[in-house]
Amino acid sequence: MFHKLCLSICLLLSVWTGALAQGKPELVLKGGNSDAAASKSDTQLAPRAILARPPQSGKEPMLLLGPKNRPYTEQIKHTDKLEYFDCDGIVAPWFRELLVAEMNYFAELSELPFVKGDACVVSIGTTKSLTPGRISIHLYTNAQRLKACIHDNQCPVFRSISLIPKGQVLYRSYFLSDMSRKLIAQHCVTAKGKLYSDTTCYTVD
Repeated sequence: MFHKLCLSICLLLSVWTGALAQGKPELVLKGGNSDAAASKSDTQLAPRAILARPPQSGKEPMLLLGPKNRPYTEQIKHTDKLEYFDCDGIVAPWFRELLVAEMNYFAELSELPFVKGDACVVSIGTTKSLTPGRISIHLYTNAQRLKACIHDNQCPVFRSISLIPKGQVLYRSYFLSDMSRKLIAQHCVTAKGKLYSDTTCYTVD
């Protein structure tokens, strides 16, 4: 029974991830950096992140979820608006590697430290959330930062990726902030890897 359930989930999520397997993200800057010169300049600001060249697909679905998009693992934290789970057992290794590379690209543009992907949690919006059921992945520089943010609400630097359904695919909406610098940065990556700078995926068709 369990194997049949996993197979059904994999088939469902493979529809969402189909576009990811079509090739590398183009990282074509849209919005505020529309001309070729600005695009080239922004790319040069993040050479280390660009060189990561993460996988664009894998044998596993992006996320391993059960009925009603519920994880099989136990939650590590619960609030009125969010439930938190460890990324292990939910986020596929290849997909986490992709998210880390893209996050580090944006982090370098904002002059923030890189993350490695080992300190990672998944949040799911509760019925009291503004976006019930929305799945987000949060990345931290180390386990201490993760614990301080999730358990103690101390998040001076914050990085998250919200998965936004667009038809039969998922867009990746990135949010980065640094309270000490009053920095807030938002970017969207489509299922085909196109980058829309300075905007959320809710405004991208």
